[in-house]
Amino acid sequence: MARTLHLLKIKVEYEAGHSKVKRIQFDGFDQPVRMGVHTGFSEFYNVVPEEPLPSSLDYLVAAIGGCMTGTLASALRGRGIESGPDKLTAEVEGQLEEVQGSLLLTKVSISYKLKVPKDKRPAAERALLYHETACPVSASLKKGIGVEWRSEIVEE
Repeated sequence: MARTLHLLKIKVEYEAGHSKVKRIQFDGFDQPVRMGVHTGFSEFYNVVPEEPLPSSLDYLVAAIGGCMTGTLASALRGRGIESGPDKLTAEVEGQLEEVQGSLLLTKVSISYKLKVPKDKRPAAERALLYHETACPVSASLKKGIGVEWRSEIVEE
């Protein structure tokens, strides 16, 4: 049986005067993150952004890449392999497709570049082999995330 460790709370508000810009306020952090659309989405949504900003799908790709890279870095360190910025980098690509009229993120590809001592190659290969199973973002997506919603309508 699963045990709730923490509830992640986020508040989302549209910015005044912007048709697609949202402010995302993470609980426990002072500064909001701004999210919108950019030219990669203009054609699909038939909107020209007033200010190009990363979209929610960009943040999802970044979350997957960041978590996978962080998990790999921890696995490497656990095997005595350094994982600083000159030792481990990742390039992450998200493939967006139109599926039955909806824009979907259908694949995320991560290309790692590792610099390891020659005697540590087998350990690095083991870390690569198992790191995905320890990444909570990847595991959450593979298992499927339930989405629930409710609303309150206030008439003015």
